[in-house]
Amino acid sequence: MHDALTLLNELDQDQVKWIFDIGLSQQFPAGTPIIREGGDPDALYFVMEGLVGIYVSSVGDRCLAKLGPGEILGDISFLEGIQASASVVAIENSYLLVIPREKLDSKLKEDSEFSARLYRTFAVIACKRLRERERTYGHMLQARAFNGHVITPAWERISGAVDEFKKLIQMADKEALKNEDVVPKKLARQVEADFKKFCEYINEEIGDESPENVHVKEDLGSRLQREILPYLLLTKTAERPYSKPRGYACDFQTIEGIYRNQPEGSGRLGPLIDSCFLNLPAIKAIRNGRSLMAQEIKKVVAEKDGTTAQITTLGSGPAEEIFDVFNQLDNPSSLNVTLIDIDLQALAIVSDRIEKKKLKKHVKLINGNLVYLAAGKYVVDLREQDLVYSIGLIESFNDKFVISLLDYIYQFLRTGGKVILGNIHPRNPDKALMDYVLDWHLVHRTEEDMHRLFTSSVFKKKCTEISFEDEGINLFASCVK
Repeated sequence: MHDALTLLNELDQDQVKWIFDIGLSQQFPAGTPIIREGGDPDALYFVMEGLVGIYVSSVGDRCLAKLGPGEILGDISFLEGIQASASVVAIENSYLLVIPREKLDSKLKEDSEFSARLYRTFAVIACKRLRERERTYGHMLQARAFNGHVITPAWERISGAVDEFKKLIQMADKEALKNEDVVPKKLARQVEADFKKFCEYINEEIGDESPENVHVKEDLGSRLQREILPYLLLTKTAERPYSKPRGYACDFQTIEGIYRNQPEGSGRLGPLIDSCFLNLPAIKAIRNGRSLMAQEIKKVVAEKDGTTAQITTLGSGPAEEIFDVFNQLDNPSSLNVTLIDIDLQALAIVSDRIEKKKLKKHVKLINGNLVYLAAGKYVVDLREQDLVYSIGLIESFNDKFVISLLDYIYQFLRTGGKVILGNIHPRNPDKALMDYVLDWHLVHRTEEDMHRLFTSSVFKKKCTEISFEDEGINLFASCVK
């Protein structure tokens, strides 16, 4: 998603529109090569839907990386005029926006402003990729330093907390051996409480409010990751945002696992560590967002006083809050819902549930990339909506895109209709764990940030209301048209 967001951030609206206008949408079935190593790509490719894999012949058939919607392919070959250094293959049925190189070359020659902006976009993308590689290599070098017992005062403090937690985990494992491989409940509760305190402590040491500079934080964070990640990889729920099997951390199955709240994992410790993760304040806040939004939807239905409420959810994922509401409605005809999501797999699972619950007349599914929808690439025909919302979508986007998304939402709201956007607040006590251990990076926003975004959009005013779920971490900003 980051490449497309960089593109939207660097180019102006007309330039983005030009790219989408000349682009050709093309389907690539699973297993189809998109770019061949050693070949001469004749286009740039934007992943719009699906998942693609990167392969290099020197390492065999191993997939080096998985890229999801919003990523750009072929830009290095385009910039350097060289053959492709890797093959790109569709892992699942995927739609890509194909930008013919010939047309792009002509535009660059004719339009100097567009040329400057596009090359800057590629430069920013290259810098981001370089930083990611530097971080990877940095981890390797830091590991050598760590093995050589290079200890800083800050790491000495953190490592003490790490050692204490490890001792407690070891004790839990020994007790499980005596108890048919199950950790006793009292000890399990102690482990959960101590893990919560541990996450709060590392957030103080290397989180946003820490006085350490960014390079020190990165160093400490990578050391911490080596110590703690092996335990989290034993879990079913926490492992997923780290491994990102669908190209991004917070996919629909991650959210579904958090909602389900049933600790699972490998061996004796996996379920215990998963329970620790599921009971962290930030994770509980995500879970609480489901019930808070269900309440908001029920309010909208009640206010319609017998007429049908029209509601759209963006980045719908498992859409559990929608099923929660339908389960409580006496008359399902009082609610029509449109679910928009980029992930066909998520929509397929939701579609099966809709069929089983006989809600097909009341729920419409749309497979759409919101980056491209907001940029005007696709037109979605929606009736005037009483409510348009997303629970956690905008946490993955920069401010410029969120403003574009608000502008896009505005046109579908009826007068008096409402938009609600959820976002994790910077006071999240688990941010350091998410950032440094799980590589799960979210854009955290304050109340002031949300007011600024709405004021900068066509709404042209502050949020009508900002509410929080019970943990006080997940905020929901609403604005009435």
